[in-house]
Amino acid sequence: MKSAFSHLRVSSEFSITQGLLTINQIVDNAVKYNVPSVALTDKSNMFGLVKFFTKCEAAGIKPMSGSSIRVAFEDDEQSHELLCLAKTNKGHKNLMRIISTAHNNYNFQTPIINFENLSVLKDDIVVISGGKDSHIYNLIRRNKFEDVESRIDQFLKTFGDDFVLEVQRTNRPDENEYFSNILPISSKKGIPLIATNDVLFAQEQDFDIHETKVCINTGKTLNDPNREKFFSKEQYFKSPDEMKNLFDGFDELISNTIEISKKCNVSIHTKNYFLPEYPVPKEHNFDSFLVDLSTKRINEYIDKFDDNKKSEYLERLRYELDQIKTMGFSSYFLIVYDFIQWSKDNDVPVGPGRGSGAGSLVAFALGITTLDPLEHGLLFERFLNPERISMPDFDIDFCMEKRDKVIEYVSNKYGSDAVSQIATFGTMAARAVVRDVARALGKPYALGDRISKMIPFAPGMTLDRAKEEQPIFAQASKNDPEVKEIVDLAYKLEGIARNVGKHAGGVVIAPGSISDFCPIYNDRQSSSVMTQYDKDDVEKIGLVKFDFLGLRTLTVIDRAVKSINAVNKENKILDLDQIPLNDPKVFELLSSGKTMAVFQLESTGMRALIKSLKPTKFEEITALLALYRPGPLNSGMHTTFVDRKHGKSPVVYPHELLEPVLSETYGVIVYQEQVMEAARVLAGYSMGEADILRRVMGKKKIEEMEEQREIFVKGCEEKDIPRKKAEKIFELIEQFAEYGFNKSHSAAYAVISYQTAYLKTYYPEHFMAAVLSTELGNTDKIHALIQECKRMGINVLNPNILSSVKRFIVNENQDIEYGLGAIKGVADQFISHVCQRRNTGIFRDLWDFSNKVDIKLGGKKSLEALSQSGAFDSIAPSRTVAIASVEDMLKGASNGVSSQVAQSGDLFANLNVEFDPYEKYKNTQDIPLSELLALEKKSLGYYLSGHPVKAIENSIKKIRSKKISDLSQDTKRASLVCLINSVRQIKDKKGKPLTFINFDDGTGVMDGVVAGDTLEDCHNILKEGQILVLKGTVEIDDFRSKDLGDAMYRMRVKEVHSLDSELHKKIQKIVVDIEKSDLPSLDIFSEKLDEIDSNFWSDGVCQLHIRVLTEESEAIIDMGSNYRFEPSLTNISFLKEVFGNEALEI
Repeated sequence: MKSAFSHLRVSSEFSITQGLLTINQIVDNAVKYNVPSVALTDKSNMFGLVKFFTKCEAAGIKPMSGSSIRVAFEDDEQSHELLCLAKTNKGHKNLMRIISTAHNNYNFQTPIINFENLSVLKDDIVVISGGKDSHIYNLIRRNKFEDVESRIDQFLKTFGDDFVLEVQRTNRPDENEYFSNILPISSKKGIPLIATNDVLFAQEQDFDIHETKVCINTGKTLNDPNREKFFSKEQYFKSPDEMKNLFDGFDELISNTIEISKKCNVSIHTKNYFLPEYPVPKEHNFDSFLVDLSTKRINEYIDKFDDNKKSEYLERLRYELDQIKTMGFSSYFLIVYDFIQWSKDNDVPVGPGRGSGAGSLVAFALGITTLDPLEHGLLFERFLNPERISMPDFDIDFCMEKRDKVIEYVSNKYGSDAVSQIATFGTMAARAVVRDVARALGKPYALGDRISKMIPFAPGMTLDRAKEEQPIFAQASKNDPEVKEIVDLAYKLEGIARNVGKHAGGVVIAPGSISDFCPIYNDRQSSSVMTQYDKDDVEKIGLVKFDFLGLRTLTVIDRAVKSINAVNKENKILDLDQIPLNDPKVFELLSSGKTMAVFQLESTGMRALIKSLKPTKFEEITALLALYRPGPLNSGMHTTFVDRKHGKSPVVYPHELLEPVLSETYGVIVYQEQVMEAARVLAGYSMGEADILRRVMGKKKIEEMEEQREIFVKGCEEKDIPRKKAEKIFELIEQFAEYGFNKSHSAAYAVISYQTAYLKTYYPEHFMAAVLSTELGNTDKIHALIQECKRMGINVLNPNILSSVKRFIVNENQDIEYGLGAIKGVADQFISHVCQRRNTGIFRDLWDFSNKVDIKLGGKKSLEALSQSGAFDSIAPSRTVAIASVEDMLKGASNGVSSQVAQSGDLFANLNVEFDPYEKYKNTQDIPLSELLALEKKSLGYYLSGHPVKAIENSIKKIRSKKISDLSQDTKRASLVCLINSVRQIKDKKGKPLTFINFDDGTGVMDGVVAGDTLEDCHNILKEGQILVLKGTVEIDDFRSKDLGDAMYRMRVKEVHSLDSELHKKIQKIVVDIEKSDLPSLDIFSEKLDEIDSNFWSDGVCQLHIRVLTEESEAIIDMGSNYRFEPSLTNISFLKEVFGNEALEI
């Protein structure tokens, strides 16, 4: 007969610092071993509990609610672990409160509950002591038997029959001694004793993987001799028979687990929704107040409509209000209305609405959405279906910067303990897990970093997918033993929970304390309070999620409009809610495809689609957003739509009755709402039934599809549509429904797209400055936006300490001032301080600057970044001097000058005005341009005032045949010297590696394709940021030429070489022209030559010649074999420093 046993101590991956088991593995093992019941007891949390209950119940396993918590008695020097299991729903609620109390206890660095607080919430909870880190275990280990009995008595007094002792045999130190000591105590006190296995992983061979996870989370390495080893190979999910054999002769310890599980009967699922109560006026309830509010507002909106139109709106409003009341969602609408209205009243930009909520006229009346659903053909039933009731879900976009103000308002209104954000769980993703594993194995950082960089950076990237897409990664994983070791182990950890994060916008508002419904998690680093359940699990237990999403574009619009209106004070104030949605100039901009920074319309593929469509009305922007998705693009719907618009294909309808439904989209079913309308028009569906049809078509469940097909065909027959024709129409609708998109969402986002296009059309400087200001930390994006500004004819000035502020702003000349916040390493606090000090007067020079500001606020890092970026160019003789002055500026600060100035003003105002602060730098040698540009890139992330290829132009004439700007359609082959901007690898149709590169030389930008055989010879040097020689065939790039309206080229790269290797081949001699040098005579030239280290002249192939001019003749002198050198870029630059930049002829 098989043994009956329940695992009462199991840690999943959600214990974070320990535990490897996924919820699926726990349940699958329980099924496999016929374990009737299992408790999930993660460390101080219930992160996975809802998923655990759902999975267990579906598999016929009894789940138990539990947790391993930390408890401190009044006389404890440290906390200890206690296992808790909920007996009933009341006990489950108490356990959630216990965990929440521990997380809110800021007297400790980790979640700990005092025993007194635990005692208050003791009802209906089984507490189990005796685990490795428990009070009882540790007291016995220290032979404090009187204290053991005393502590047990405290537990018994508080928990009575619900206090249990546990034992383990996991082959860890002191277990046997504990076991032999606890048996008589248990017998003497009459306390049940149970066997647990402290389960952490699925099978014995997973131990090493688990140890790796522990090291990753604790920052230790596996080979660290000082690392404490807390776990053993025995802590896997053992079968009941294995547990019985382990405790042979102690059958009661096994059977007691079943008795405990019989005590524990918790159900966490509910069909109810728990909404907070919105405070309404005394004379109203939720329903009547919603009716009153929305009716007043809609009457204001339709005041000037004709009677027929008014009655249409009022009838739709009444219908919606009746449905909302019936479903019990009036308070939900009022809650959302309230915080959106507060946002608008308090200068927090709010989006027009997103998702299906835009289909509600009630939402429009309340200002929750800004699109008139009747005008745009949006359906209420797509949002709330009376025939399939589910919780409404308004996704609200707020300005990124001010979103937290709205959450704070809601928290104050409903109570801080009733409002919480939602936890998310970061997993060990492909790129991160190889780094983590390499570190845990004690490998050099560079190795983990190298492997990580082989993996493409893309959302949802996995190790398997990386092997498919990146041949070098696949090859290294197979052939390099060190890489293989890391990747093989990384595979086993990929996807495991790594840390706890915060949902981007999800907020729960409960009717009372959150901890009555869900335990809370308190992130001690950020003080953020979150639900321990993720967004899906929160909804499963009946709590309502509100999405407070931060949208960067709303911040852009807000800043741009404020900047425009600050200038237009005397003129008409710009209000984007009042602009016409049919402005020809806006559609002209969109049709040109010059839509960079225009919301949702800036990707390369979208720009190609929008140029082919050439939209002329707002509805076509809505359609664009719905069509530009993988499904419609792969099906060719977008091409059909474009061709029908321009008359290249005829507009046809599946049935003449559908012309009013589909005319807006030229007969193409683009939206889910059109599927619903088609079902209503052709087959007599109600809108609720039509929404169910839409869902069935989306899910593709065969049985449900056949059922709907029959309903549809019968409905069509009742309208005299023949059965065969009806079946064909159903198949056609089904085909389109697979790709149909939510029109409400498309239309709402099309508003933002149009508004940003309007700003770019009429106020380009203000718009681009606002866009740049939202990307201060993203130097790649700033570089791309500045290139766009150049294409638009907008002048973006260099950073300037005299006029720049933190953000990019438009000056009185309509130029954009560079934002100091976009310079890497400059402290925000220092920027604010500098701008404040500048209000009292300008800075005359660096000396004046260092005496007027508190240098210590910025420190060396800020000063270096400002000088290297060129921000001090306006108050220094040169950038070289500005960089050299940093040390002296810091010395002045250390002597206390700046802090005195901060208090008393300009300390040196009375100094002699003739004082020259730059006297000591007069003989400072200028930093070469290439070095200055390198420093500029270090501080800005890209080259702003010049280009590194241009900086070495005189040195590379012999190794390049053309500049990019000199290419023409007659150019068949070329040798280019270029900076590599990006490298991307894929596999071609035959599975061979193909590499795409983007590069430029300061005169133009190109793309290139490098075949696999070429890559083999150059993969060590073909890296972003390198300046290389590229040789190959040149051809016109049709796509980019059309995109940019100018001839663009691409190269099929046949050879890739380093600069030095090409210089070595091409440069046989260099001539120094004494006349053009910085040296006054031949004698001084000889002295300089002798000062050069003799090692410079060893093993060289390049000859050194001297040109000497006399009054009558010119002589070229070969300096002989003793003066041969390697013509590398470094050596050539060195000779320029010695003899002068203009002296060398290469």
